[in-house]
Amino acid sequence: MPQQNLSRRTFLSRLVGGVAACALALAVAACDAAPAASSGGSGAEDKSAIAVTVEIDATAGEGEATSTEVEVDEGATVYDALVATGADVNASDSDYGMYVQGIGGLAGGDFGDMSGWMFEVNGEMAEVGCSQYELSDGDVVTWTYVTEFTE
Repeated sequence: MPQQNLSRRTFLSRLVGGVAACALALAVAACDAAPAASSGGSGAEDKSAIAVTVEIDATAGEGEATSTEVEVDEGATVYDALVATGADVNASDSDYGMYVQGIGGLAGGDFGDMSGWMFEVNGEMAEVGCSQYELSDGDVVTWTYVTEFTE
């Protein structure tokens, strides 16, 4: 009987190992296929590109002001457009979506407790987070570093 239990355990461990190996192979294959399916092509799932301008004003933090036009997929958010500029973005997920702590090495708190990054779209402050605000073609997003928050 002990030999039979050992054989059963060996069989089960090999079975579980084989299933895990197959699952891993399928997951790797799916990950490798994902970029090819989403880049280019003429599939019905392709999204149209929109052009938006992203302005980053770090002058209050002794930085520079820049303006970059980027193309993003239709349905992209303010956060997506910021990342598309290639700027060094330090952000983390919060209860309100992505929170941008820093851009280009300039972070909230660097110039006092009330300093940090704020954004507007077409000159209007948003009532949602940057990862929830969906952009339209031609929008202008302005990220401004403030040293003191005032309304």
